[in-house]
Amino acid sequence: MIEVDLLAQLAALPTATGYTKQDRYRDFKTVFSTEEGKRVLREVLGWGHLLQPAAYGKPIDPYLTHVREGEANIARRLLVTVSIEPVEPPKTQTRTR
Repeated sequence: MIEVDLLAQLAALPTATGYTKQDRYRDFKTVFSTEEGKRVLREVLGWGHLLQPAAYGKPIDPYLTHVREGEANIARRLLVTVSIEPVEPPKTQTRTR
């Protein structure tokens, strides 16, 4: 069964312990710099309805509006992660007087 295999593979993934913002940015940039990655990113951003209003239907359905806002938030998070390189914290602490 395909679903069971996928869940087993997801469960076997390593934890994010020690995974920094810089690591995440580098990993996402690497994946989305390939042609396949660009297609996947474009598809996910499309699913997020970023260029469409969240309020949907006539009359407006508040539940569907919240679902679409959630989808858009995930797409925005992905876009920000790929677009903005995080600033590394300083290695040493200096005090000025």
